Amino acid sequence: MNLANDDDLIAIDQSFKSGILKQMYHNVSQLKKNAFLIWQLVKVNVTSTYKRSFIGLSWMVITPLLAVVAWVLLQGAGIMDPGDTAIPYPAYVLLSTSIWSFFLGAYQASSKVLVEGGRLMITIRFPHVVLIAEKVLVHMISFVIPFAINLIVLLLYGIPFTAWSVLFPLTLIPLLFVGVGLGLLVSLMRVVAVDLAMLVDKMVGFLMFLTPVIYAPKVSLPILATVVSYNPLTYLIGFSRDLLTAGTFFSPMTYLWVSLGSVLFLGFGFWAFTKFERKLVERMINV
Repeated sequence: MNLANDDDLIAIDQSFKSGILKQMYHNVSQLKKNAFLIWQLVKVNVTSTYKRSFIGLSWMVITPLLAVVAWVLLQGAGIMDPGDTAIPYPAYVLLSTSIWSFFLGAYQASSKVLVEGGRLMITIRFPHVVLIAEKVLVHMISFVIPFAINLIVLLLYGIPFTAWSVLFPLTLIPLLFVGVGLGLLVSLMRVVAVDLAMLVDKMVGFLMFLTPVIYAPKVSLPILATVVSYNPLTYLIGFSRDLLTAGTFFSPMTYLWVSLGSVLFLGFGFWAFTKFERKLVERMINV
């Protein structure tokens, strides 16, 4: 059996990287050309989601507040000890769960692109990256509205904002990349391996308990401390949270490396999605 030599492996690696870069450039150009279509899809999605609800967009505010009340009650009853959170626990858990929901929402939205848009992809010719952009933008709009409550709560607790706080939205970009990249890979699984996709959904949900969201980054349990230290979301969420509330940088070098990895991960997710999505959509329609 002939094994590939080093030159062959380097050529394959360069070809793979070149393919990802070309695909990302093509996707960006398609998004620019179809900006109007994306915006129309976003408006339809947002309005249709809440117009049948009696309280409408208020659900965006009510849902995170109810979640925070539950965690605060557990902490107040002594059932859980979150550790030293630096800021009052209600503000900490509200902000942390909001940042977590930004990641989780990006994952959930992108992971359902094929299942929810498969027939549209088959019947109408258009760049399928448009649907991904529409899902992500709707998710970001759904995040911005309740996040305003976070700012109000932080101010009520006397937590001052610094000049660094204006960079907070930019620090969320790597978190978005990880969520979308993972979601695109799982969107393919939902067609060929439904059980595996459901397992990943459960694992992502459980991942919140292995990330400093409802407790401080420093934990006393050795096993959990090890898991937290190797969890990339620890640094993505912690960096954003500390920048906004204290103007400090949580593990900046690790955050930079994880952010670089998020770009590569997103590129891989787009590459895999664009390579296999049409065949999988046709298979899904023919089943």
